[in-house]
Amino acid sequence: MKVGDTIEVDGVVGRIVTVDIRASTVLGFDGVETVIPNSMFLENKVTNWTHTNASLRRTVKIGVAYGSPLTRVRDILVECAHEHDLIMKNPAPEALLDDFGDSSLVFILYFWIDYSSAVNPLIVASDLRFMIDTRFGEEQIVFAFPQCDIHLDRSQSFRVQMVPSPAVP
Repeated sequence: MKVGDTIEVDGVVGRIVTVDIRASTVLGFDGVETVIPNSMFLENKVTNWTHTNASLRRTVKIGVAYGSPLTRVRDILVECAHEHDLIMKNPAPEALLDDFGDSSLVFILYFWIDYSSAVNPLIVASDLRFMIDTRFGEEQIVFAFPQCDIHLDRSQSFRVQMVPSPAVP
């Protein structure tokens, strides 16, 4: 590990800013500096996100309503990723139908970024979400929302009553 590497150890994620004899300082993404005893790097699992390669694969998960045009959803997700300047062209972004969820068809957009101090993965993911929202709106693709089907036992009668809402002053 060296100054500038982005690491994760013992729940702390950030960029190493100093390495001293007994401890190292990690600057977290939230601006908090954490002093970590160097023994932690030997005794715990350490993930170095940028040790030999600064390319990181990131994801954005999207749920669309059942009945949506699936191939068009996939194509829009990939197009949005291609339009973002900070997303790498190689490897190319991919959108996969991940699951038939309870209330949505779940897609995952996979994309790669060249991670540096100038690139914030959270902002890239947020940008993508704004782009996707705009494109879905243009094409009347509906984001899913939680739904619940209620099945009533019709073997017994039940009473339905409409009650007016109270007047609002």
